[in-house]
Amino acid sequence: MQRQFVPFGQRWSIRMPVPYSALVVDGDRAWSSGQLALDPVGAVRAPGDLAAQARIIADNIAALLAEGGLNAAAVSRLVLYSAAHDPAAQAKAETFFARRFGPDTLIETVPVPHFYYDGVLLEVDVFCARAQPVEGEALPGGGSARVMREDELVLVNLTAPPASLGQAIGGLLNRHALSPDQLLSGWGIAPEPMLSAVPGQVAPRLPGFFAGALMPCYQIGDQVHLYLTFGTGEVEIAERRGERVRLHLARAGTLAVLDGRYLGGREVGLDAQTEAVMAELGKVLAEHGMSFTDVVKSTTFYAGGNTAEELHGNLAIRNRYYSAPGPASTGVPIARMADPGAKVRIELVLRPTSG
Repeated sequence: MQRQFVPFGQRWSIRMPVPYSALVVDGDRAWSSGQLALDPVGAVRAPGDLAAQARIIADNIAALLAEGGLNAAAVSRLVLYSAAHDPAAQAKAETFFARRFGPDTLIETVPVPHFYYDGVLLEVDVFCARAQPVEGEALPGGGSARVMREDELVLVNLTAPPASLGQAIGGLLNRHALSPDQLLSGWGIAPEPMLSAVPGQVAPRLPGFFAGALMPCYQIGDQVHLYLTFGTGEVEIAERRGERVRLHLARAGTLAVLDGRYLGGREVGLDAQTEAVMAELGKVLAEHGMSFTDVVKSTTFYAGGNTAEELHGNLAIRNRYYSAPGPASTGVPIARMADPGAKVRIELVLRPTSG
């Protein structure tokens, strides 16, 4: 089946031209760009109102899926990036999306410090795949986990106190017959005071999980949230360091995940770091017989101020590497990376058309 690119159209748009697609449909899978409560000229709708923005975004998602020949039943996962730092409000948003898209949808909430347009409180990523119902379980030492099995992938959403993370991860790997060598992607968020305690708990169980993918969160509480994606079969992994950039490529079946992050260590601005990471990502893709045309989903975590100008400057650099119709793309603002001085991490999901 030919890959389908659904444009943003007249539903909403960002305030500058972009080469991305609102939705990319490829056979049994689909990926969306981050959905925002904006109008067709980029003005914020229902500023400061999380519940209203959730309704607007859900309606946009329904229309977007219909244009791609899909419906709510096709949605396997939603990621809610929330700048509303009220756990009760976040919980209500999760409940709302579960009602709209079904109780078997894996809903992950990621607290962020702010968005770059005043009044925006929510951005939502949509993933579609054939999937089994979510398995939820309580963890020893506190916390919980949700596990979803898709074709070729196992998604693990883990929440636990820092002291019990190692035990929790080991138990999950055993119960779900997963190997650390099958880790495709791993990142997480933690309250600022606990950030430094996480790598020592995670690394012995998941050597492929890199501390630089940890970020401070804005959620009341004392728990760490990990977002892990495993392949169901053999996973081929290639790692290297470019010029101040760490690169991790993992391939499983028809999918590949390429992660690039700036290593920090010296004062370099966000735009320069973004340029360095994108250039190194391009080199790795070429070395493995791929290109940016194989990207179906791009997610960029970046630290900076809270102005639209900073968003647009960073976005303009990434835009140069794609031609329309491009992949689905999401930009996620964060306070900082775990590595001192690091400001950007870019994760690409690829479905190569050949090779």
